[in-house]
Amino acid sequence: MAGNKYVKIIDNEGTMILNEEIENLYFLEFEEEDPQSKTSTQEIVGTDGVIPSITTFEPFKLTLRFAYVGESVKDYHLFKTRLRGLIYKREPYYIVHSDYPGRKYAVIPDAISHESDFPSSGKISIDFTVFKGYSESLKDTSQFSLSSSDWQFENGVLSDSNIKYEHDATAFKIYNGSTETINPILRHSLKIIMHIESPDGFKIHNKTTGEVFEYKKATKSTRPVVLNGVHPFVDNQRVGIDTNRQWLTLIPGFNEIEILGTNIKSAKTQWVFPFIYK
Repeated sequence: MAGNKYVKIIDNEGTMILNEEIENLYFLEFEEEDPQSKTSTQEIVGTDGVIPSITTFEPFKLTLRFAYVGESVKDYHLFKTRLRGLIYKREPYYIVHSDYPGRKYAVIPDAISHESDFPSSGKISIDFTVFKGYSESLKDTSQFSLSSSDWQFENGVLSDSNIKYEHDATAFKIYNGSTETINPILRHSLKIIMHIESPDGFKIHNKTTGEVFEYKKATKSTRPVVLNGVHPFVDNQRVGIDTNRQWLTLIPGFNEIEILGTNIKSAKTQWVFPFIYK
């Protein structure tokens, strides 16, 4: 890879480095559109102004630019065919590039354009739609390590050794390295696995946001309650009827968490989510 610049495609079949798969293809640069927000409003007759809804973000365009240097016109034509076969897939996939190595983009390919400098070489632009409306950390917090170069933060490298996502205490902090709140109602991924021993149920309180998730039945540490997004599960069965039908969000930065309940004998939790970036 020239200059150690690369583009990776991650799909159900694994990870492929595009400019290793195709010789003489060189990744030059990327460009991504600014976030496009969308807010609907509701007008109430007899009152001033309008009531805004929660703001959501539209899909945006990601463009990757390459140079290809072939040996002949035939070689250049074969390259174009090979590139189309690798880029156009029936299922969405992730793109990772070396300019932002700690991020991945969930994409749908839009178009490939060519600008030929010579009969056997030229510049190539590939346009993608990032359909989630945001990029994500390359890994989720189940794989978090401050010593790993796979993690990057908007404010640079974070050195707080207290950052961890598995706890066996009833009071701790969860760090969200995203640029925005992790909110399951917006289809953001957040899984909380709770191995809690309590005869009368328990509450998970995010003191930073004021939100509370409550499970009202007796629990065993060997039968975890799993809050996957907005849906709670025990033994892979939904148990929303046994809860207060609430969920938790995580604001950027540190979130103070406490576990509440009567006669809690043990409490071990794991918090699994990717960081998301605008």
